[in-house]
Amino acid sequence: MKIIRYSIYLLLFILLSSFLYSENDILKGILPNRDQEYILRLNNGDIISGFVIEMVNDPEDGEGIKLKTVVGNAIIFANQIVEITAKEEHYRHGHSVYLLPSAEPISNNHFIGMYELMFLYAGVGIGDIVSITAGHSFLPGISSNQQISVMNVKLSLLSLEFEDVARKMTLAIGGNLAFVNSYNRFIHLYGVGTVELSRTKLTASVFAKTGSKDVYDLYFGSNRINLIYEDGSFGIALGLDTKLTKRHDFHLIGELWNSNVAKPINTAVLLGFRLCNSSFSSDFGITFVTVPYMIPFVSFKWTPF
Repeated sequence: MKIIRYSIYLLLFILLSSFLYSENDILKGILPNRDQEYILRLNNGDIISGFVIEMVNDPEDGEGIKLKTVVGNAIIFANQIVEITAKEEHYRHGHSVYLLPSAEPISNNHFIGMYELMFLYAGVGIGDIVSITAGHSFLPGISSNQQISVMNVKLSLLSLEFEDVARKMTLAIGGNLAFVNSYNRFIHLYGVGTVELSRTKLTASVFAKTGSKDVYDLYFGSNRINLIYEDGSFGIALGLDTKLTKRHDFHLIGELWNSNVAKPINTAVLLGFRLCNSSFSSDFGITFVTVPYMIPFVSFKWTPF
């Protein structure tokens, strides 16, 4: 459990270091290109998209660009722009659906997140292959040895692009280590694949629980929960992430989990939506389990680099 806690501190240090040395020149690397669409976030909150057709320079306003948009051409200066990104790079949250990691790597989309307002999480990418995430809960009124810790390592090994309905397919393998209370250890190995369509990303994962016991006593304060989760259980997970409108900031997300295919009752479905830009995302939705229960879920992620 200490390893996971130290990993969280290390990830936070890397993230903050990256922020301190981030590039301040907003138009660096931007060149006129009628085939490359850009998405701009302005300092008044507006988001517009278009093609850069000319670089401009004004004695008073400084450097800027002439942008071809669907409503005509507009000149926008660097001091009006908070962020400019290529359209295909604007959505930086494709490395996971909600809880489900997709096959896509984190790459440079390092983030700090908060799940359910009580679970601090962080993730970094190493190149386009290695993705590392770690998190620790801060449940109020619960002692430190009864908290929850998770660490996940994913290797994105294969990525294929197509000129068809399916534009891209990525495959990855990974493993995670979790502690629910300091003495209840859970280990999973998994494989995951993600297919990218024009507006939608579909993810499917298979996983196996290994290296642990079958029966657990979970304690949260004075509350005790008896959990039966057999070693060797084979599970599946499906994920949906789709942009519903022409807006770049609204996505529908959904997940289906079954922790043991031999027991269909061990199934949960998450349905919600995501509001996002290239720096922030916020998820809201409901989890349905077969008991039956309905549990709200919420998360916030900051991707500032």
